[in-house]
Amino acid sequence: MNGKALTGELLDVYDIDGRRTGRTIERKNCFDNIDYESERLLLVHACIFNSRGQMLLQRRQLTKDRYPGLWDVSAGGFVSSGEEPDGAVKRELREELGLDSGIPEPVFVWREPFGPVLDDFYEVRMELDPEELKLQEEELIAAAWFSRGEVFEMLHNGTLVDYPEKLLERMFENNRKSI
Repeated sequence: MNGKALTGELLDVYDIDGRRTGRTIERKNCFDNIDYESERLLLVHACIFNSRGQMLLQRRQLTKDRYPGLWDVSAGGFVSSGEEPDGAVKRELREELGLDSGIPEPVFVWREPFGPVLDDFYEVRMELDPEELKLQEEELIAAAWFSRGEVFEMLHNGTLVDYPEKLLERMFENNRKSI
C-alpha cells in the first residue's frame, strides 16, 4: 500500500501507545479528524550530524501552512498509510534533500509524544555539502550546518521550529555519545 488515494494522501491513525488503530484519514485537515484524547498521527524526523557535531537544518518555504520560513531539523514528515517509520525517514531524506544513495542507515533514537502526534526521531551521521543538495522547492528554501550553540540561539530568537529545549538537548547529547 502506498498511502495514496484518489482524494489525497492517507495516514494511519495510531493509539496513544503508538499502535495502528486500523483507521485511516486524509492528510488534508488531518488534525480536524482525530480524537485528541485517544488518537495520534505519526511523524518522523531525521537529524543529520557531521563529524564536527553540527546538525544540518532545513529552512521551510515561506508558503508553508505550519512554521513558514522557520529552520527545522534535517528532514521530516508524516508516515503514510501502510508505510513503516524507517521507510518514511528514507523517503523524506530523498524527497526533501535529494539524498538517495550513499546514505548511512538512519538510527532510531526515540519517540516523543507532542500533542496529537508521535514524533519518531532518527539520527544520520554523514558529511555533505548543503550547496549540493537537491532541495524540494515546494517544501524548502535552504539547508545549512549549525553548531549546538547556534541551534539553541535560533530556538530562543524564534527562527527555529518551537521544539522543546530538552528535546534538542537530548538530540545533541545522543550525537555526542555516538561519536
